[in-house]
Amino acid sequence: MPDQDSRIIRPTRREALIAGGTAFGTLAAGPDFSRAAECLLTSTQVDGPYHIQGADDRRDVRSGKAGTDLVLRMQVVDAGACEAIPAVRAEIWSCDAQGNYSGHPDVDPNVPPVPGGAHGRAGGGGAAPGGQARRGGGMGGHREPTGPKRFLRGSQTANRQGAVEFLTIYPGWYNPRAVHVHVKVHFGGQELLTTQIYFPDDLTDTIHQTEAYKSRYPTPIRNSNDRVKYWGTGGNEPVGIFPTMTTEGDTQVGTITIGVKRAWESRR
Repeated sequence: MPDQDSRIIRPTRREALIAGGTAFGTLAAGPDFSRAAECLLTSTQVDGPYHIQGADDRRDVRSGKAGTDLVLRMQVVDAGACEAIPAVRAEIWSCDAQGNYSGHPDVDPNVPPVPGGAHGRAGGGGAAPGGQARRGGGMGGHREPTGPKRFLRGSQTANRQGAVEFLTIYPGWYNPRAVHVHVKVHFGGQELLTTQIYFPDDLTDTIHQTEAYKSRYPTPIRNSNDRVKYWGTGGNEPVGIFPTMTTEGDTQVGTITIGVKRAWESRR
């Protein structure tokens, strides 16, 4: 796949700070956040039904899952003081190439969830083994995990520059969502932010025609008709955050700066 700058959807001024850079080193050498023009508060989004507490501390969250490797390099900054926050904790989770979330083996990625109702594999009648009704979840509801696997989930503590790096795979899709990765930021025992990262449709189309994804291509939900991304905006502008995308060999690299309020500022 040729190198490309895939940032084709421009964030509004209310969205997260987009960190640029077309040449990247390892995290130890320091990713290039130098093109960040100003510190902005990243928009908040729902965490969705599939978050699971207690994510493992790890950089590589792939757990052997097939797909295009994706490195996410994030710097967390205090949006008020415009400075990095050392020791902040960042967490990510996403679906695999086939749209499945770890911990939820009974959920069919082709079937949209019913808010407050059942949501299970096609033909399953919405009931778990033993006749217990499966908890639903709408886009903002929570669903208790029903399986032990924890692939494509992890958390890390940022370095002195407020930076973390995750190695995951480019997500697949599930109904009714556009392709995305969930992010939470914690500091001092408090959650500072829950948000979601989105990707350009043209890049998704290219990747979703490769081996691990092609059985479910084309992706039916585009950024323009993802319902979560437009919540709270009247449908006029996207709220989600978009990283600057480059490639390193066969690996996709997304770099982004996330602006938050520190815990003591959030309580004012």
